[in-house]
Amino acid sequence: MQTQRRRTELTKAERAALPVLPTTALDIARELATEGVREHTIRRALGLSPNEWKQLKEDTEEGELSPLALALEEGRADGASEIVAFMKDKMKSEGDFRAADWLADRIYKINKGDGGNDDAPRVLIQINAALSPDEYAKVIHDERD
Repeated sequence: MQTQRRRTELTKAERAALPVLPTTALDIARELATEGVREHTIRRALGLSPNEWKQLKEDTEEGELSPLALALEEGRADGASEIVAFMKDKMKSEGDFRAADWLADRIYKINKGDGGNDDAPRVLIQINAALSPDEYAKVIHDERD
C-alpha cells in the first residue's frame, strides 16, 4: 500500500499571487510548526526563497501578525500544548515527580521569585558589623587625611 505524498511546493499561479499564501500552504506551515520543524525547513518545504519568506512573515500595517506568522505561532502553540498535556497526564497517571517538576519550572514558573529572570544581574549588599568607637574614629581620621 503506497501512501500518497502531499504537494507542498507552490504552483506558478500561487507563486504569482504572493505575498498571499494559499490556505493549503498555511495549513502545511501550521502542521510543520506543530511538529517542531524549524522555519528554514518549512520555508524550503514550501519552495519559498528567503526574500519571499521574509516578505510573507512581515506584520500588517496595523501591527497584526501576517497570515504566515499567525499560522507558525498557532502551530507552535499547538505543539506546546501537546507537550504540556502529555506531561500532565504522566504526572497524574504515573505520579511522575519529574513531570511535575518540569511543569512547575517551565510552564507555571513556580518558585521563580518576582522576576523569574535567571539572566538578571545579581547584587550583593554587604553591611559590616558595627565598629567600636576607637575603630570608627580611625576610619573617620583616615578618610580626612
